[in-house]
Amino acid sequence: MFRKLSLFLIAGVLLAVLVGPQTVDVSAQGGADAWALYDLNMRTGPGPDYALVAVVVRDTPLVFEARNEDMSWLLGHTQDGAHRGWVSSLYLRFQTGFAAARLPVSGETVGEAAQPETPPDNSAPVAAPAGVGAYTVYALNVRSGPGPSQPLVGQVPGNTGIILEGRNADGSWVLGHTQDGSMRGWLSSLYLKFVGINAMNLPYSSEILAGAPAGAAGADTHVTYQGINMGGYDPALIENIDLAAYPVVGSSTARARDIFLQGRAMGNNPNVLAKVGDCSSEHWFFLSVFAWGKYDLGEYGYLQPVIDHFGESLGYNSEATHNGFNVNAVMHPDWSDPSVCQKGESPLQCEFRLHKPSVVIIMFGTSDLLVMTPYEFDFYLRDIVDQSIEAGVIPVLSTFPGNKGFWDRTVLYNQIVVRIALDYDIPLINLWLALEDLPNKGLEPDGFHLGEPEGEAAGYLTGNYLKVGYNVRNLVTLQTLDNIWRNAMR
Repeated sequence: MFRKLSLFLIAGVLLAVLVGPQTVDVSAQGGADAWALYDLNMRTGPGPDYALVAVVVRDTPLVFEARNEDMSWLLGHTQDGAHRGWVSSLYLRFQTGFAAARLPVSGETVGEAAQPETPPDNSAPVAAPAGVGAYTVYALNVRSGPGPSQPLVGQVPGNTGIILEGRNADGSWVLGHTQDGSMRGWLSSLYLKFVGINAMNLPYSSEILAGAPAGAAGADTHVTYQGINMGGYDPALIENIDLAAYPVVGSSTARARDIFLQGRAMGNNPNVLAKVGDCSSEHWFFLSVFAWGKYDLGEYGYLQPVIDHFGESLGYNSEATHNGFNVNAVMHPDWSDPSVCQKGESPLQCEFRLHKPSVVIIMFGTSDLLVMTPYEFDFYLRDIVDQSIEAGVIPVLSTFPGNKGFWDRTVLYNQIVVRIALDYDIPLINLWLALEDLPNKGLEPDGFHLGEPEGEAAGYLTGNYLKVGYNVRNLVTLQTLDNIWRNAMR
């Protein structure tokens, strides 16, 4: 059922007739922000139901001006200025360092008079609106002060209207109350959809509610997105997850053993490993060097048997890894390679059919946090885990390195990864923690991509090489595989 639901969110790319272009001035424009991965519909508004502006061909460079609330659609123009409109962010290859989250939110319909947001004037904050200023995206905790460590006042269901009263210093938390007055307190701006107001336009407040009642209002945690049931993501279950409390090296679980035995009965190969993820998993720096014999285990010689066990599969080119992949794309047939994948087969399903693995390493988040809401990320990552288990493949989740430009979101999305591993009782690699003490947190100078070694040294697990992101990822992944192999697969 989950795999069918994912089709609805990517209905933005449909065959249609090209309509007349609209030109824009590009005299002062800079470089491209992204390129179309496929022939891509450009529309007058942020959604598949808006009128078609044009079809931009694959690899067309695009420059962006704004985004919708959840970053699923971006407003921009082709670099040559021939067309301007909204495109789905799922079908774009972004320029290194570009972040859709930095774009201003817009509700413009192309062809109508634009309604730009008035920049906030913090020197003269306006009074809070009399009506609803925001809606909760899903069930949300209400606290006595601005922060997750503040005492809980209660909980309000998804899609609850909030009348806003004030904000904290940076607008990350807002003070407000429900329309019926039954709940009042502080709510995280990250989980609100604002209506006609910017949080920074609210008056500053330092109020801490006294005598906040314990307990929470009843909440429907089965939230929806564009009419689709998105499952039971609940911020209350992740906000207190301490990423530093979970081991770097993952361990086998009782369920992992059950999944392995199920997979053997289905004909899966116990000597095959699969990789699922974005460019950090697609690159040959990740594990492939061990299949090629280009490595030095140093003091970790005990890992040689697990390398021998998985052998050449460590170097397989996975159909479920690709530069720019996110948790939605890997589940949709439009992203599959038609030369090897069957019609209607997703990249994940294709990879499982081709290689019949017994274990799969899954890592997403670095790109997802730029274009997806937390509940979308949670929903689709759970779908990947569900399909892996159904296929008899042990899913091994990994926290991801992160994005130094969006560190709070990095922590949040990694908390979601941990929560899912706990809920499914599956192995977890805490790569985020393994990289914490490395120079630049194990990242390239751009603060976004995993640190790369020189030449083919990603398999050197010695000395200063273990200060490089890919080398550390290879080490902790092999250590986790060794634990799973010895405890769940023998």
